[in-house]
Amino acid sequence: MNPQQVIDDARPMLEDILPQIGLCRTGEPFDPVALRDPFSAWVQAQDVSDADFAFMASLIGAFISEYLIAARAASVQILENRIYVRVPLEDGIVREFDPYASAAGLVRNKASLSEFLANVQG
Repeated sequence: MNPQQVIDDARPMLEDILPQIGLCRTGEPFDPVALRDPFSAWVQAQDVSDADFAFMASLIGAFISEYLIAARAASVQILENRIYVRVPLEDGIVREFDPYASAAGLVRNKASLSEFLANVQG
């Protein structure tokens, strides 16, 4: 898939799916900061099959991106046809990583999304 399309579809996908799983109401303003812990708990409660792995990783990757944009004024960029989030940490220092690769690791290891996001923020 086109990386720019993935970036463009991230927020609408979350705004569509999160109400379906009961974490917010359709039409409410999307607030990833407020949804961090509930979404993380929901993710940890899921038993992800091989067939659902890519979907779950894409959902979490989109959430990571949108959360860091809202919480840390991060930016999402495409470098060498890959998506990266650039998180400002302090004067002139940024942390840069692929949110979708990170999401795949979280799903694979059943790791806490909340803890991951807290660590990324520095």
